[in-house]
Amino acid sequence: MWEIVFTLLTGFIGGFAGGLLGVGGGVIYIPAMVLVLDEQQHLAQGASLAAIIATAIVGGTTHFRRGNVDLPTVAWVAPAAAAAGFGAALLAGVLDGDTLRRIFAVVALYFGATMMYSSWREGRSAVAEEEPS
Repeated sequence: MWEIVFTLLTGFIGGFAGGLLGVGGGVIYIPAMVLVLDEQQHLAQGASLAAIIATAIVGGTTHFRRGNVDLPTVAWVAPAAAAAGFGAALLAGVLDGDTLRRIFAVVALYFGATMMYSSWREGRSAVAEEEPS
């Protein structure tokens, strides 16, 4: 029973993060499934990608209605993302679960650290602009 509740809660949190931050929820879904539900890395990634379809449709439609989608950019990014996703899925299929988990962790840490640093740097420059000379 707790697995059902945890899975629903994970879906809610991942969907909320996807709609709010545009991250798709995979950063939430995959660690939750691997670490708490003891799923294999490959299965967690596959389930995450399938769940992200719904999140992307709802979040993308909502952002589109609010004027937050640049369609010319989407027209260039989407085909490249689909091709890269296909190639990466093939690559993931030949990697063992431990290697895939490490790659996921390194990428998540890198982008998290990069975003934190960027936010910190922008915050400091905004404060510096406000200070009188």
